[in-house]
Amino acid sequence: SEIRRGTDLLADSLAHGPRRKIVLESYAPSGVDVKGYVQVGDQPDEGSDLPGEDKIVHMNGSIVAFPDACFLMNIKNPKDVTLESLSVVKLYKPVVEYLFIGCESPVPPSEMDKIKSEFRKKDVVVEQMDIMNCIGTFNILNGEDRRVACVLVINAAEEDEAR
Repeated sequence: SEIRRGTDLLADSLAHGPRRKIVLESYAPSGVDVKGYVQVGDQPDEGSDLPGEDKIVHMNGSIVAFPDACFLMNIKNPKDVTLESLSVVKLYKPVVEYLFIGCESPVPPSEMDKIKSEFRKKDVVVEQMDIMNCIGTFNILNGEDRRVACVLVINAAEEDEAR
């Protein structure tokens, strides 16, 4: 018998379906590492049924992630998170069930209330949390085939301090 260490519980779930799934790997003061956005060797080699290899792309700045897509956002700090800046989430089809907003400092409470109220009309649950919990929650729910989106706010001040 072979000794194995660890099992990727989401590997099968993330690999099936008509579209590749996004996996948020990690973040740094400059942005977020995204796996599944780019694949090298889309076609299996002759005599092999193994697909190409997922590559990690570092997206510089804040992002919005959906189950199968990821986009940069022009958000520099939590005060920039507004209904208008989240309009891309409202336009995404199929409509998401959950929207997670990840940032290290809170979105202003009055704006968060407006966001929650507006998205509640479309039966979308909105929650704010820190970036690492947001990444983990997104990855788990995406692995379960839930219609989920997350916005990760990479604070421009933190990026400047890291330089």
